[in-house]
Amino acid sequence: MILKDNRLNFKLIWGVFMVLIYFGMTFLFLFTNLFANISLTFRIIFGVIFFIYGVFRTWTIWKSI
Repeated sequence: MILKDNRLNFKLIWGVFMVLIYFGMTFLFLFTNLFANISLTFRIIFGVIFFIYGVFRTWTIWKSI
């Protein structure tokens, strides 16, 4: 029982960490010049994709709690 709880906690922490990565990538693509060598259109597309996937992952984590 304890081992299962530890796995659940690890999956929750890992999921939250990955959601922060997705939203961080959204911020980097849309609001900084870090990827200035990529065209603005592709930066917006990738930023929106990362944002939508971050929202989806947040929703799935929220439903699993």
